Amino acid sequence: MTTQRTSWALAREAAGLFLTASGLLGVLVALGALHWAAGLSAAASGLLAVGILTRPKPEAPQWAHAARAAAYIAGYGGLTGCAFVLCVPLGWISISLAVVLVGLWLTTREPEAEEAA
Repeated sequence: MTTQRTSWALAREAAGLFLTASGLLGVLVALGALHWAAGLSAAASGLLAVGILTRPKPEAPQWAHAARAAAYIAGYGGLTGCAFVLCVPLGWISISLAVVLVGLWLTTREPEAEEAA
């Protein structure tokens, strides 16, 4: 039994990826037509989701971990910027939430991990 895909399966997958990308572009353009902050918020949410959902293996190259962090930071930064545009207190809530999350991350670190490093 072979593990290679047939040309039909590859064509179907390529068509599916093209339709997915086209649909997402249509959603972003439509939201941007309503208000530029809505389109930018949707794009930043997608970047944030990529940063949260992608988990490179520990033995993955360093650039893979840096790309994940960059996607996460760009997504959260974009959402924070849009929050300030829409409502200033909402932007400050976003910044405060980031501070809380960093504080929780620092308090939940295991001392063994620091000794091993």
